[in-house]
Amino acid sequence: MSTKEAFPPISDEIRSAPKPKLDVALKPRAVPAEAITDGARLIGEKWGSSTQVLPEQPASELAQDREKWPSVRFECPPYLDRELSLKAAGEGVTKTYLILKALAEAGFTLQDQDLNKDKRKYRR
Repeated sequence: MSTKEAFPPISDEIRSAPKPKLDVALKPRAVPAEAITDGARLIGEKWGSSTQVLPEQPASELAQDREKWPSVRFECPPYLDRELSLKAAGEGVTKTYLILKALAEAGFTLQDQDLNKDKRKYRR
């Protein structure tokens, strides 16, 4: 019978060597607005999409005023809340929009720029 050679242990090969830790504390870069706009346009052209980069502006008066708006809470029957929710979802608006619109239609003063379908998108 022939004797077989013993293979060297592979346990050293299985264990991975400790990897050096990367320095991930990166400093923010100042990128000119023109470079961002140009980059967005190039990506849009490459992928066939329309891109629009809005100019960076200081916080508008409307956004500042919005922060000062009081939060008004009221109680209503569950069926009315459900109806408001369903109508808001169906129209793609918020319940606040529906309530403000109804108040404006009832004769209460409401400026057009304050009636916005999606409260996250306040633009002048």
